[in-house]
Amino acid sequence: MKKMFFLAALAAFPLTSFAQTQVTLYGNLQLSVFGSRTFDGGAEQKTITRIDDTDSFLGFRGSEALGGGTNAVWQIESYVSGDGTTVNGGDGANKLASRDTYVGLESFWGTLRLGHLSDYMNEEMATMDAWSYSDTVNGLGIMTRFDSRYGNAIRYDAPDLGGLKLALIYSADEQRDNGDNAFALGIGGGYEYGGFFAKGGFMQFQDQNGNGDKSGNYWRVEGGYEDDLFVILAYQQSTQYGAAATGDTNNVWGRSTGDYGDPLGGSSVLFGDDDKLKTQEVALAVGYPVGAFLPHASFALGSDVKVNGQKLNDSGYKQFVVGADYALSERSQLFISFGYVKYDGKIFADGLHDKEYSFGIGMQHAF
Repeated sequence: MKKMFFLAALAAFPLTSFAQTQVTLYGNLQLSVFGSRTFDGGAEQKTITRIDDTDSFLGFRGSEALGGGTNAVWQIESYVSGDGTTVNGGDGANKLASRDTYVGLESFWGTLRLGHLSDYMNEEMATMDAWSYSDTVNGLGIMTRFDSRYGNAIRYDAPDLGGLKLALIYSADEQRDNGDNAFALGIGGGYEYGGFFAKGGFMQFQDQNGNGDKSGNYWRVEGGYEDDLFVILAYQQSTQYGAAATGDTNNVWGRSTGDYGDPLGGSSVLFGDDDKLKTQEVALAVGYPVGAFLPHASFALGSDVKVNGQKLNDSGYKQFVVGADYALSERSQLFISFGYVKYDGKIFADGLHDKEYSFGIGMQHAF
């Protein structure tokens, strides 16, 4: 009899625990049609029509009260490629937990999480980039190219103190190849009051160059007013080395190496492993709703790149994106945009193909 009572109690325990845990299913479906003339792995330009998934995802999150004002929190969030490809989210789009996924604790002292986590810029900033896109032309993807999620990460968010926020993130290097210690470390914070806000973030990437003795970084500050009317200004600087500056991602302007000319004069590679590249960018975004419509525009400027302290003339870019959103309901909207990027003369090998442009129209439903 005692054994039967014990088994019945044991079987009931998971049901009781589940009832105490609050679980939410949420997601976003967002698909667009684009007509674009962009670069494809080199100076050659291609005009194509695409149907792209621009930001679809599916997630589960939950919390459990542990007592004393402390909660256990968790989230599993994954990309959903609504067009049947892996464009949205890159190579990891078809993996479970490819977006922010974590387990942690929250209390009066803040929130501590472990898992696959966004840096502060990726989660809390980039307000000047309110666009839906799958490349860097129909949105400010060039300027936000460094914003990212990090695996093997731990993040602490301080409690919100009257609009003041602070976050720290650390991503461990679990390989230690050739004695390197290529961890990432970041901090971010901001203040919001009555529609006005100011935010800033910094990320450092340890042992980035070929010899493993130099650290790269980027930082950005944003500020402005965001209510019905929004006016936002942002400034960003980055310091990168070698392959980290000229690889397929997080390079000079988010381009692959084959898209560039050879500013160093006949070397076999664009930049050496220990070449130091510094960039500066500024962006402005404005918008104002008219009924259900929200016309808005963004402008970005990248100044000439510095290579080993020397300015590389004619190596910057200029970009604008204009468009509008139309609210069908609180959860559904249509959007349209046109993006244009003009690169300065030394960016591409033939010196002729220096422009990219893209027109897109799409729909979003959040649930």
